[in-house]
Amino acid sequence: MKTNNNISVLIPDGESHLLIYVVNCLAQIKGLKIFVMSNKNSNPMRLSRYIYNFSFFEKTNEIDWIYNINKELIRYDIDVVMPIFEDGIRTIIKHENLVNNKSKLGLLPSFSVFNIAINKGCLAEHLKTNNLPHPKGVVILPGATTSEKEIKLPALIKPMEGFGGGMGIKVFNSKKQIDHFFDENKFNYPYLVQDYIEGYDIDCSVLCKNGEVLAYTIQKGNLLGKNEFSPQVGLEFLHNEELYKVVEKLMKSLNWSGIAHIDMRYDKHDEKFKVIEINTRYWVSLDASLISGVNFPHLYCLASLNQNFIKPDYKNIEYLNLKGLIKKIKIKKTTLFNFKFIIANTPLKFAIKDPLPMIYKFIWRTKNVILAKFS
Repeated sequence: MKTNNNISVLIPDGESHLLIYVVNCLAQIKGLKIFVMSNKNSNPMRLSRYIYNFSFFEKTNEIDWIYNINKELIRYDIDVVMPIFEDGIRTIIKHENLVNNKSKLGLLPSFSVFNIAINKGCLAEHLKTNNLPHPKGVVILPGATTSEKEIKLPALIKPMEGFGGGMGIKVFNSKKQIDHFFDENKFNYPYLVQDYIEGYDIDCSVLCKNGEVLAYTIQKGNLLGKNEFSPQVGLEFLHNEELYKVVEKLMKSLNWSGIAHIDMRYDKHDEKFKVIEINTRYWVSLDASLISGVNFPHLYCLASLNQNFIKPDYKNIEYLNLKGLIKKIKIKKTTLFNFKFIIANTPLKFAIKDPLPMIYKFIWRTKNVILAKFS
């Protein structure tokens, strides 16, 4: 049986922007080897000191991608295949019969369950069927109208799937505004029109196996990003038994295996925590979970290899990502001199220990800005 310090992990969808957060977590485990496949040869993470091998494969069809995974499995004697983003996770689940050694695949939900979780309309129906707290909503298909739909105002309109980070979400205060939106915007994918909940956002990250929660953290935003629906740049970790019970029941109802990040909202009128959506991938605050005490990618590897571990506890800490740190310094200048907090509660220490990807990214962006000005 593999032990903590000699696991080889293959991340097959290394072109994802989430790679840096996953690598930061896995790099904390001495002896663990990180192998990455990517369809972007210019990926800054290829310069990371923590990646044992970086393989470039041109973007191709799903079947060829699986065959490339098979090649890497043999070439490097991989122990765990860990996709990190929705597209890669979905593709592996869909074609797992083509993987030469399926025992190497990390924990994954079934294809049908994955499609329920990732589709906001299907998830809403699942929540209703299983008597789980959620906002009411109606699905609007392409070409349809809202004329015969009962909609409570104010309402959120969001694409059913394929968007993240708050993209595509809009708030409307009148039926006229909603009708105008669908009349003026020709769309080719379904939308979900959902009750707007007065309250606050709160999230729960989980690692599960056959519906059992093996590890989790609960975090609440305390510093806004670009807008109300974009990821927050500041977080606080907390414990809440009522919220956890909702998440526990949700994961059990799905018989979920793998990682997930559940977006929830506290309804100040019903005084309930309601499930909004499930992100079926790793999340941008992954290093925040690590700092609080839970290394999700490493625990994912252990659980996938059937290694038992005690459910980790986590600390109730505050966290700022780098954008949040800059924003906090602008608000409160003395934050700049709180070195202990900056090192302990931001991802700056990861950038200092592995600087080349960030330096490359900075140079690349600067070059593009200069070229754009003179083009």
